[in-house]
Amino acid sequence: MPEQPTEAERVAELQRQAAADYAGQAAREAEARNALALARTHGNAAATTR
Repeated sequence: MPEQPTEAERVAELQRQAAADYAGQAAREAEARNALALARTHGNAAATTR
C-alpha cells in the first residue's frame, strides 16, 4: 500500500495547484484583453472606412 503524504506535502501540493490555477487565470485574462484590443482596433478601422 502506498504511503500517505504528510500534511506538509499535502499543503505544498495544494499551494502548487493554486499557483497553477492563478497563472492560468492570469493568462486567460491577458488573452481576453488582447482579443478586446484587437476587436476595438478592427472596429475603429472599419468605422473610418464608411
